[in-house]
Amino acid sequence: MKSSLHPDSEFLELATWNIGGGILGVSHQRGGTPSPDYYASVLQRHAPDVVCLQEAHDYFGSRESQPHYLARQAGYPHVELFPTSVSHLAGDADFALAVLSRFPITNTVYRQFPNPGRTGTGPDGEPWTLDDKGYLITRIDLGNHEIGLINGHCFPLRHFGACATDPEFAEGWAMLVRDMLTLRKSGPALVAVDLNHDPIEDVLNAALGRGKYLNAFPIGTAVKGAKRDYVLYGPGMRLLSATATASESDHAYRQVRFLVEYSVPDE
Repeated sequence: MKSSLHPDSEFLELATWNIGGGILGVSHQRGGTPSPDYYASVLQRHAPDVVCLQEAHDYFGSRESQPHYLARQAGYPHVELFPTSVSHLAGDADFALAVLSRFPITNTVYRQFPNPGRTGTGPDGEPWTLDDKGYLITRIDLGNHEIGLINGHCFPLRHFGACATDPEFAEGWAMLVRDMLTLRKSGPALVAVDLNHDPIEDVLNAALGRGKYLNAFPIGTAVKGAKRDYVLYGPGMRLLSATATASESDHAYRQVRFLVEYSVPDE
């Protein structure tokens, strides 16, 4: 939406949400029945302009993916989706990263984190192998201008006897930092990521700070499911509000509102 007070600026609302295969309740419920209408109702109620989804189900082309269903129900004409790994929650689905938008989406690429192939134990004692994770880099065309966007999902290392700061994961963090800084150089940019680690400074500190990215949620919150999901914003994005709302999913729903200012200040 164009700002009348700032003629070369626009308002933009972005949401990020790990929907865990559309299954309500605690995470990792293998065989649970998805409830996509619940997720659609939340998006309809909050009406963000752009939605970043993590762990959405894509059904191998056999039926409509969850991102496409949510887009159709909540009124998003543009969808970008990329499967990342086979879902451990359903035998007929991949996990996917997705972006839903009221505006055209352009120039999307997928980056996969280097995967050391660790094994571990799931919450119910079942054997797990570290699935592939990564992030989408894309651009949202607002009309006269574009913003850069990264939507990512990082390894849940606490289930694999590892930590995000272990040396074997440094290459992946360095890759993400490089892409974040490159994207920011081309204009206003946002990063939505289920980091699966806090504090964020442990792994992305090189991309944070004045002239780089700021954290829209810098202070911990008591809202259920609100930890480890982040929205970062670069110069040219003026943060107006940031809310984390508890949901029936195991992740909170996060939404941020920005004034996008196209004259990006020098570093």
